[in-house]
Amino acid sequence: MASIRTRLTAWNAGVLALIVCVLLAAAYVFIRYASLTQINRSLLQEKDLVASTIAAHAGQQGDRATLVAALISDLQTHGLEVLRSPGQADMIVTMPVSLDEDDGQASQDGNVARPPTTVDWRDLTAKVAAQRDDDRAFNILARGGQLRALAWRATLESRPVTFVVSEHFHDTAELLETARDAALFALPVALLIAVLSGYLLARRALGPVAAMTAEARRIGARNVHERLSIQDPDDELGQLALAFNEVLARVDAALEQQRRFTADASHELRTPLALLRTEAEVALSSDNAGAGEYRAALEATRDSSRQLSRIVEDLFLLARADAGQTLVVAERMRLDEMIRSTLQSLRPLAEAKGIALDTPRLPIVVYDGDPELLRRALTNLVDNAIKYMPGPGRVAVTLEAALAEYVITVSDNGPGISAADVPRLFERFFRGDSSRPHHETVNSAGAGLGLAISRDIAELHGGSVTLAHSSEAGSVFEIHLPAMRPVGAPLLDRPRAG
Repeated sequence: MASIRTRLTAWNAGVLALIVCVLLAAAYVFIRYASLTQINRSLLQEKDLVASTIAAHAGQQGDRATLVAALISDLQTHGLEVLRSPGQADMIVTMPVSLDEDDGQASQDGNVARPPTTVDWRDLTAKVAAQRDDDRAFNILARGGQLRALAWRATLESRPVTFVVSEHFHDTAELLETARDAALFALPVALLIAVLSGYLLARRALGPVAAMTAEARRIGARNVHERLSIQDPDDELGQLALAFNEVLARVDAALEQQRRFTADASHELRTPLALLRTEAEVALSSDNAGAGEYRAALEATRDSSRQLSRIVEDLFLLARADAGQTLVVAERMRLDEMIRSTLQSLRPLAEAKGIALDTPRLPIVVYDGDPELLRRALTNLVDNAIKYMPGPGRVAVTLEAALAEYVITVSDNGPGISAADVPRLFERFFRGDSSRPHHETVNSAGAGLGLAISRDIAELHGGSVTLAHSSEAGSVFEIHLPAMRPVGAPLLDRPRAG
């Protein structure tokens, strides 16, 4: 397939060639029309002169031959050359005497007599017979070129006579031939200029595109931070380069997030794997270990396996969310019952740290959503509140049914979140250890994925998770869920498999 540069060149050459052809044709038509109009005007003037001369001889006495001879003599006196048809005596042709410069000078000296003009009488007779309009001019053949003629019929001594006035057409024919030759010469020249100008125009217009293409080919995964150079940000190519740079910026951010995600995941997986390997090596290296030591090793292995399984499940959930796969299976559920069951499962963990889980009276709310994912989102928020509580405290969960949305609020009276940690609070693998001291065991240690997963789960339902408030008196997180299922939400109305 031809390149854009070739097609632009062809289009430019074709359009300019068409324009030149139209202009040349219009110029030729105009020249021909103007020339013929001028000749036809001269023929009408000559016709008026002949007609007035005929009228002047209408009342004279004498035979017809004498009257015709007198008429011809009078027409010659007015500067007209008069011809009579040899085979048709009743046809009289007149034309102005036209001399070249040399002949004109010789004529003034009286030393030259021009040969009479020879007319193709057969051609003239045929065209006069075919003429239907007395004022319609036509061309006839003559010696040395053509004549432009106008014929009409008159009565002379009760007998019809055909009068033909004529003008030399040689100069006009030469002018039209010159115009045709000039057009035939100008057309290929104009076409060549059109091709060259189209090529230069396409080259200049597509030069930045070629430069952008070369720059884009040099950009890969290792140097995705590079950007296309923008010469003029206001034109279309500048806007294209700007849009491409924005795409590169998003790709760069995604790759950076992927690299950070991979590094953080490797780091988080390394700890439980190392504990599993260490406990197994210790248990196998002791020849005299008792049942209690083996039991402790197995319990440590179990806890590490649980933590490893949870991290893997979280990573799998985030990976599927990033891939845009459908994760939500919609079911008709009660949000209030989901909250109570979630808190009931977390109550032993809270009581172990002396933390009270407070659940005020919850309104009955029927909602179409994924109960398992919503329970996981709420669990992450409550688990964080318990985990970062330094001692005995209180965690409260409320449910508010508004007109357009449902709001689940998780509040605690813990130490709060540092203002420096708030912008990164929902980043994956981020843990604000600097401002929220916590006392974790292997079983309770987190990987910094809980808030990110809760946010993704809420967004899959068309909602959001926000930090409503945080201070030294505690923190308040809110889960916002739309009361009506949003259009285009990734929900499947089918029973959950398994």
